[in-house]
Amino acid sequence: MEAAFPVPEEVLHAYGLVDAHIELLTGGRTNRTMRARAGRDVVLQQLLGSAHGDLLGIMENLVRVTTHLDWKGRLAGETESWYPRLLPTSEGKPFLMSAEGDVWRAFVFRKGQILRSAQPLGTLAGAGALYGRFAAATADLGGPPLLVTTPGFHDLELTFECLLDDLDHCEPARRPSIEPLVDDLVDFKQRLDTHTSADGLDTAPPRVVHNDTKLSNVLFDRDHGRAIAVLDLDLVMMGPSWHDVGDLVRSVSWHAPGSPTLPAFSPELFDAVVGGYVEAGGDSLTDAEIATFAIAGPRLAFELGLRYLNDHLRDEPHLRVLGKDGHLHRGESNVKLAHHMLAAYDALRRTVDGYTADRTSHQEGSS
Repeated sequence: MEAAFPVPEEVLHAYGLVDAHIELLTGGRTNRTMRARAGRDVVLQQLLGSAHGDLLGIMENLVRVTTHLDWKGRLAGETESWYPRLLPTSEGKPFLMSAEGDVWRAFVFRKGQILRSAQPLGTLAGAGALYGRFAAATADLGGPPLLVTTPGFHDLELTFECLLDDLDHCEPARRPSIEPLVDDLVDFKQRLDTHTSADGLDTAPPRVVHNDTKLSNVLFDRDHGRAIAVLDLDLVMMGPSWHDVGDLVRSVSWHAPGSPTLPAFSPELFDAVVGGYVEAGGDSLTDAEIATFAIAGPRLAFELGLRYLNDHLRDEPHLRVLGKDGHLHRGESNVKLAHHMLAAYDALRRTVDGYTADRTSHQEGSS
């Protein structure tokens, strides 16, 4: 074994990796991900108990969802997974928990690449379609709702209140960067709230949602840039479908054709990505759910902007960002993106209405 970090012997034995070559892929304050090769390729991951509030809940949700997808895959005769496929231990356990409170788990390794630079609309649309497939495939999960592992997730009111409260209590030297933005933030939130209410975001039905639909959580093949797998189900919970659509639109705007350092949002981008999601989601998506998608992008971009701005005020930021005033710059950039998206709302609304009109026409034509 070659590794610059310790892997417990019990983990190596449990997954048959005693003589494996282990390569660290990523490592941070929440987890470490490794590639282990010992006759088979395995992605070995350590989730740090000190950085997660409910590791057992995260794993229970993950096991339930992936087991459901495994079952559907067997029925469909699928030979390759398009989602993280858990590998059991030699004793048949889905994961291990160490004495330190960390979770160790293993997945089937899939060859591919993560795309981070600007990409053509067709590539981004493929990501949208893959997340739509996830929505359709998990719509019939059944049983009790998934556990709430992150309370208050995507709660805009709470996020905004935290920012204002921290602004009142932070070090005086940090206030001048945020205080001039407050009036604009208040005004924008009021306009956002009007659309949120009118489009039914607050009453959208809960379903299984990925909850972290950024482009870097999609695996693409190396030959054609085709989206082949959804990654990272650690935030999978019950929630409205606009959680996934909004975060996806926000994320791909930073990877759209154009400047690699500035968002390139447009109604055409929205149509390509959300259209792919809606088509793949199929009948699992209701017209009422689709109606929430026009405002979902600015809603999620604004919320993330607030979180970055709040981290600028904190001694210990929640989101990891490098560089001087990195949280401030990212916060301002996401708020600007939200403004840009909201300015295009009328066009996005027409696009969304077109999706439901097309569905109605198709249904009438089939009857």
